Amino acid sequence: MSTTEHNEKFAKPFAAFLTEQGRTHDELTETLHELIEQVTETGKAGSVTLTIKVEPDKKAEGVYRISDNVTTKIPQHDRPSRIYYKDKAGNLSRNDPNQEALAGLQVLESPAAPTVLKKAN
Repeated sequence: MSTTEHNEKFAKPFAAFLTEQGRTHDELTETLHELIEQVTETGKAGSVTLTIKVEPDKKAEGVYRISDNVTTKIPQHDRPSRIYYKDKAGNLSRNDPNQEALAGLQVLESPAAPTVLKKAN
């Protein structure tokens, strides 16, 4: 084998590098699985990001320190919105200040304990 054949650049497959990273590979596998579940549940997009930092060792030539970070953007369910009205003082109110209150109507508080219905014989 000649020197030029031995010194040719060869890019090792990234998948091979990643499988050597045990913990990171496992974390990515679990994170992707959880992300797919949340995307299915919410119907919204999400993402998994792997950042690999490569820095040369300060004391030894040809040695590199590799660190990684896995981040996930999990899709969230929409939060419900409520309607409010601005009153004359500029504050928000659940009641429309431009609509007259109907006499005799009142908000009933729900009972502390649910009512238990009995079966008729």
